[in-house]
Formats: sequence, C-alpha cells, structure tokens
Amino acid sequence: MHELEGEVFTGYGLELRVVTMADLPVLRRWRNSPEIRCQMVDTTYISPKDQRDWFESMLGCDWQAHWVARFRNVRVGYMNLKGDGKLSSQPCLDGGLYIGASSVKHGLLGYALALLQLEIVFEHLGVPEYRTSFRALNHSAKRFNQQLGYTEVGRDDDFIWVRITAVEHAKAKRNIARYFDNNRRC
Repeated sequence: MHELEGEVFTGYGLELRVVTMADLPVLRRWRNSPEIRCQMVDTTYISPKDQRDWFESMLGCDWQAHWVARFRNVRVGYMNLKGDGKLSSQPCLDGGLYIGASSVKHGLLGYALALLQLEIVFEHLGVPEYRTSFRALNHSAKRFNQQLGYTEVGRDDDFIWVRITAVEHAKAKRNIARYFDNNRRC
C-alpha cells in the first residue's frame, strides 16, 4: 500500500481518486484510442486481461500511484506518479497523464491536471524534482511542457525528457493559475 492510497485530491475543478476496478474499462478505452496510444512508450493494444494484470500488479505497490481525474463528476483523465521506492522519500519522481475522450470538453483540463499533479509532487510529497517525457514529434506536448516551466534534459529520435523543480513550478504556476478563478476551477 502506498502513502497516497485512499487520498482524494481536489483543485482546478478536478477531483483525483485512486484507480479502482470500476475505472478499468474507461481507462482501457482511452489508452487504446489511437490519439493516446500512439504517444505512449508501449504502443501495443491493451486487452482486458492486460488491463486487469496491470491493475493487480499495482495493488499494494508503494513506489507508484495512479489516479482517475473527474470534472463535474465525469471521468476526464488519468495521471500517475512513479519512483524507485516510497514516493515521498525520492529525490525525483516521474510519471504521466492524459485527458481521455469524455462528454466534458474544456481547453484547460490538461493544464488543470498537470498543475494538480505537480502540487502533489512538490507540496504534498515534498519531492524536489519531477521528470516526464513525450514524443519528439508531439509539438503540442512540447509547448504545453514549456508553458508549465519544464526544461529539456535529454532526447533521442523518439522522445524528449524534461524536468521541473518546485521553484520552476511555482514561477510557471503564477502565469497559468490566472486562468482559473479563486476556487481553482476550470
């Protein structure tokens, strides 16, 4: 069991809850959609058994956490954090997120989810650095990460790796947070 098990995070109009068995069909549908699947490191099709095996493998795991994001009680996205041990005792975490197809459409959902993810990393867990990667050809992801304050730390033909610290996040957050009202809602 990880230290964030059962923890609900809210902010920017979103609510994050730990992934449950009931979320698996939606997550699988999103993950297998061509728009999302082609951006992943592993682009293979996920079967129902693969999805169940993934879910069962993360139960009781203290080095990763997985959430479903909801906006106005509708599932809108997925987010994860991973480390090499207990999440709060790491010098750096990595992870990812995506917005899935849902009945809710809002241009700021990705920013809301990313801001909430970084608040968990820096403010809740107290981890000093976060890293992630995206496909080198995904120019939208590059702009998105630059606006969030990330700096590039490596690349190859397929992926670009970026990092952000708490200080960089605080600076970029001030610029982006203005798009959210005082209640931090989309």
